[in-house]
Amino acid sequence: MALERFYLTDKVAIVTGSGRGIGKVIAKVFAEAGADVVCTSRTQGEIEATAEEIKSMGRRSIAIPCDVTKSDQVDQLVQQAKDTFGHIDILVNNAAGGTFTKMMDMNEHQFETDLRFSLISAFICSKAVARIMLEQKSGAIVNISSRESEHPSLGLPAYGAAKAGMNSITQTLAWELAPYVRVNAIRPGPIWTEVTAFFPEKLRDIITEAVPLKRWGEPEDVALMALYLASPAGSWITGRMFDIDGGIEFSSAASEEMFSMLDQ
Repeated sequence: MALERFYLTDKVAIVTGSGRGIGKVIAKVFAEAGADVVCTSRTQGEIEATAEEIKSMGRRSIAIPCDVTKSDQVDQLVQQAKDTFGHIDILVNNAAGGTFTKMMDMNEHQFETDLRFSLISAFICSKAVARIMLEQKSGAIVNISSRESEHPSLGLPAYGAAKAGMNSITQTLAWELAPYVRVNAIRPGPIWTEVTAFFPEKLRDIITEAVPLKRWGEPEDVALMALYLASPAGSWITGRMFDIDGGIEFSSAASEEMFSMLDQ
């Protein structure tokens, strides 16, 4: 049956930043599809809660605290995952963040810190997991990029730059790791999460108006695309980016209004 190609029965997935938001929902959707999940982030309490929810769904899950910007911690994460489950089939590079400011107001340290969290972390995790996937001669990597990578990233300059870099390493790794490992990226638009819930109401309204569907996306919208790309259903897709964004298009007026809000 065609729907069986969306199953992840007995696959093992590592999802970074899976304590909340998009990462948590991806982890749970993968578990619903039959995967065992390694939950990781810097906040132990959050990933333990995610792991417990997955166990209640009848799947195996472990929570491993890890700073994905540090290669030694990532190596330990990957080794513990392999020792526990015997194999690693899927990696979702979801962990990211950024400083909300103008580029001209950022210092060099802030810019480098954001790049390390949102881009270098994906490089570190991908290399560590890809070694195992190449030995297995199978695997899938899903990078969570952003629509911020494709237009002026007002208010999140280093984050936008990092996500543009993620698009590039997605394509490069897809070639380097083929034919055994597939690498794809998702570029979400505005997604309603614990973080975006704190956006000023005026900013939320500007963004909503820029979406033809007149609503924000939900984490499940991203998670279902991640499932497609990680599952056998996406077995002939690699090196591609997929926009999950409600068709958003910013006008110059909207961009200017958002930019002016940074001074408020």
